[in-house]
Amino acid sequence: MTEGAPHEYKEKAGACAECGNSPINHLEAYFVQTFTVWASGPGTLRSYFETASVWMEPLFEKFERALCAILAVLPITRFLHDPAGANTYRSQVIWEEAIRRGISMEQMSIFGIRTELYRAKIRDRWEYFLSLPVPAHMRSGAHIDDKFLLKHVLARAGIPAPRVVSVTRLADAIAARDMFDGPVAVKPRTGTRGRHTTVNVHNDPDMARAFRSAQQLCRYVAIEEYLEGSVCRGTVVDGKLVGFFKAEAPTVIGDGHSTVAELIERTNADRPERVQAIELTDEHTQFIARAGFTIDSILPTGTTVSLTHRTGRLFGGRTRELLQSEHPKMRAYLERAAEVLGAPVVGFDLIIRDPEADPDEQRWGIIEANSLPYIDLHYLPLEGTPSNVAGAVWDLWNIPTRFSAAPAPYPHTAIDL
Repeated sequence: MTEGAPHEYKEKAGACAECGNSPINHLEAYFVQTFTVWASGPGTLRSYFETASVWMEPLFEKFERALCAILAVLPITRFLHDPAGANTYRSQVIWEEAIRRGISMEQMSIFGIRTELYRAKIRDRWEYFLSLPVPAHMRSGAHIDDKFLLKHVLARAGIPAPRVVSVTRLADAIAARDMFDGPVAVKPRTGTRGRHTTVNVHNDPDMARAFRSAQQLCRYVAIEEYLEGSVCRGTVVDGKLVGFFKAEAPTVIGDGHSTVAELIERTNADRPERVQAIELTDEHTQFIARAGFTIDSILPTGTTVSLTHRTGRLFGGRTRELLQSEHPKMRAYLERAAEVLGAPVVGFDLIIRDPEADPDEQRWGIIEANSLPYIDLHYLPLEGTPSNVAGAVWDLWNIPTRFSAAPAPYPHTAIDL
């Protein structure tokens, strides 16, 4: 890690390299994500849930409020008041924005363990929430976290998304690859942060490895068209694009006489202080191999090779916040997508070569949507002006802002942007 990174991020790599810097319990994820997908399928619980949702949602809201109220008075629960103790920076920027607005906010600690459950006093009433304070009556949005259903919903609405199929057997995964004109991406059908995702898959051995990896987190595996370009995050709150973040994977550019390994050493030596050094792993070598090279390959002059599908400063890449610089059509597409999903807060991940150019003249698509997006991405770019997404989330409550001063780029710490 660089000197800056530990102070800016709370995520830490775990034992599973395929989870990246956001490890989760595989067994728990497998059962939860598999059940979620199964329950949404035809002939299972989907039609029941859709029919009953009209009366179930208000009932669930009351149950949720009652459960939190009970927890609040039990001796196992304490309420903490230090924003720096938030489990994620997503919650921390929300908390710091609450303080600027004069909103009382507290973190729930159960059995001495800090949780991602919080409460805020709004109009003399405690409102409980998980990380992001979305009003209970607005918490909706169909098919947001299911990558397969999401892409079909978006495609029907005329919003670009890669073609995708869903499989549960390796034989079907191999057969599905032949349905596409080029390489594919393989990932768990639900989940986020690029966990257990493999891209640029060309052949059967790579498909077998990718399929086994994805199925560690979900029985249902999405096979989709592989798009190339920068990974961008567009965050939409209340129908408006309030943050647009561009993240690039670490790359090397050939000079005609240096190996990939030598180019990586040179890139590490020249990196900005806030960018983590590239540390080669099996994931890197396999990714480079799928592009047709090895770490000992001498790259032709001008040839650019990405080193991993993971993007951003924690992996040796670059980041930039460019809200208001994105092409107007891109803004329109993302706001339309949020409308289609009925989502008050949603983070869209998309791949495009140049988000500032006309998207209709490029091959691009939305690859993922997140109902609980990491809005702190918009506060920590290497370049660009941070966007105050937390402010837009609090605006959902229509609470007058007590203080007019604009927030610092990232209030809890001093960062040279």
